[in-house]
Amino acid sequence: MLLVAIAACLLYAAFANGATDLPAESRLQLALAVIATGACAAWLYGNGLALRASPLGWAGVALLGGFAVWTGASIAWSVAPDRSWAELNRTIAYGLVLVCGLVLGSSLPRARERVARLLALVSIPVALYALGGKTLPGIHIGSLIDLDQADVYNRLRAPLGYWNALALFCVTGLLPMLQLAADPRRRPGRRVGALLGVLVLVLVVGMTYSRGGILALAAGLVVLVALTTERVRTVVFFASALVASALPLGVALSRPDLTADVVPLARREDDALVVFVTLVLVAIGLALWGRLLIALEGGRFTPERGRAAGRPVVVAAAVLLGLGVLGAIASGKAADAFDSFKSADKVARVTDPNRLLSGNSGNRWTWWEEAAGAWSAKPLAGWGAGSFPVTHRLYRRQLLSVQQPHSVPLQWLAETGLVGLLLGGGAVLALLAAALAGVRREPWALRDAPPGRGAAAALLAVGVAWAVHAFYDWDWDIPAVTMPMLLCLGVLAARPATTARPVAARGPALAAAVVAAVLVAVSAALPAIARTETADALGTVGADQVSDARLASAAASAQLASQLNPLAVEPLFAAATIAERRGRLDEARARLTDALRRQPDSVDGWIRLARVDFARLDRAAVRRDTLRALGIDPLNPATIALARRAQANSALPSESPSATGSPLPTQVPVTQATP
Repeated sequence: MLLVAIAACLLYAAFANGATDLPAESRLQLALAVIATGACAAWLYGNGLALRASPLGWAGVALLGGFAVWTGASIAWSVAPDRSWAELNRTIAYGLVLVCGLVLGSSLPRARERVARLLALVSIPVALYALGGKTLPGIHIGSLIDLDQADVYNRLRAPLGYWNALALFCVTGLLPMLQLAADPRRRPGRRVGALLGVLVLVLVVGMTYSRGGILALAAGLVVLVALTTERVRTVVFFASALVASALPLGVALSRPDLTADVVPLARREDDALVVFVTLVLVAIGLALWGRLLIALEGGRFTPERGRAAGRPVVVAAAVLLGLGVLGAIASGKAADAFDSFKSADKVARVTDPNRLLSGNSGNRWTWWEEAAGAWSAKPLAGWGAGSFPVTHRLYRRQLLSVQQPHSVPLQWLAETGLVGLLLGGGAVLALLAAALAGVRREPWALRDAPPGRGAAAALLAVGVAWAVHAFYDWDWDIPAVTMPMLLCLGVLAARPATTARPVAARGPALAAAVVAAVLVAVSAALPAIARTETADALGTVGADQVSDARLASAAASAQLASQLNPLAVEPLFAAATIAERRGRLDEARARLTDALRRQPDSVDGWIRLARVDFARLDRAAVRRDTLRALGIDPLNPATIALARRAQANSALPSESPSATGSPLPTQVPVTQATP
């Protein structure tokens, strides 16, 4: 039941745009709190669940718990305290998933095989839904199913809403799916089905155009092949699926209507049908080829032979890689590649399939520099969890706004400082080490029982793929891709319990667990309810003709949202907008002042306040507001325009820019910015 509940959470997160925003993430956190409470009750009273882990596993749990505490503590100094609260809720949810993984690994017979099979099965409906955008985009069933997800961007991203996240989610399922296909103890029909699943997942990864997803897949494959007992089968089956995917992938990438953006459905359906027919024919051929491979296996591919053959192959690959790197350095190509990686003016179009051949970082180097600058200002404690959308404005050199620096370690450094990196990064490293030890404890070959080492290797490969991908993307903020990683590492870090041990003081322990679950649920629900109330209030203001009674009701909703989330500024912004609509400028200014007391570094708040002060004809206040906004966001065109208006309206003719010859600069140097 616990395993099924976790599977349901993973599916929900995937089909809720990755559960990256409210209220979807709050619903997920509420579900996890309920699941964890039920597991705790079963552990205390049911004598069916156990909780054991290796020392490194417990170290990972402790470090993750410390990271959650540090994240919560950062609310006190955060420049975006409401975002820090959201980060705290997310980290607590991740901790619950990790503990559930430990419980499964300790209690469930053949837990590693079952969790690996779970991840493989969960990935298929997600991959098929995504692939529908390139094969059957015309299918539409009410509000339940709409496969026309490539109507704006040709690059696959649904249902997670982000192409790199979709690629990583498919990698998370592909690695255990490949292990199932290569497992000789399974029925031939199931192995062929798993091979077809690998084909579908490879196609989706390719159609996301995600270079990060391909790199994560490569890292996971290296780990899987190095640690599994079925090395030869794993390589042969993956190569078969890869070769089979070339034809439908080539068709999809060569059709102009499928590689261009904003193409009408009627023009895409014919090309999509060609891709679909090609895929069906290739799948039939791959299934026949898979059956032939299984029939020819016999006793040729024993674990011992695979182990013996693997060592020289690994050594040869390492030597070739080293020689390639040395050759690139000697020829100067490495320096050119690094310059291309850093360049911000050679970014390929984000939905162009040719970007797969580009070495450009897609502006990541720029964002990494911004994160490094933010960390250098507050190296120990950071600016507060979730604060990068605010702090990057101080250090940016271009107008492109971003929510994360697209690197989890750098995000932790900028937001939570060195302490946060040591806690969060230490938790991941400790869990990876515990997982590796768990894989190595599995016997190399079991002849009379279902193999556990291959499944364990697949779970560790998922963790390594996530860790590699997290270096250049914002995976920590995407529950749909981080939860599977923590589940895998938790299962591997656990130690199976032979007998369930009775727990003393079960009543008080369960009461404490229930109280903790209620607190977690309340903490998760309040921001979501506040967001809904704020949206309802703003929806009323957006109407052309609104009675004063409805405006008063909307103001009450905004006030309630402000009380439910005392750290957020959006409810107060909504209240100020409603007050402006009612002609109450002094009240609007009061609400904006309250918002800036909560978040003094909100550039949006200072811009709104300046506009209200313009309407109130308070020139001195407008000048103060715009200067403060410029200090927080020097490159913002809105703040620069407001500053020009403020200067034009406040200066006497003899003091005007044209008279003094010193006009307002178009940019304020970042070094002059004061938080």
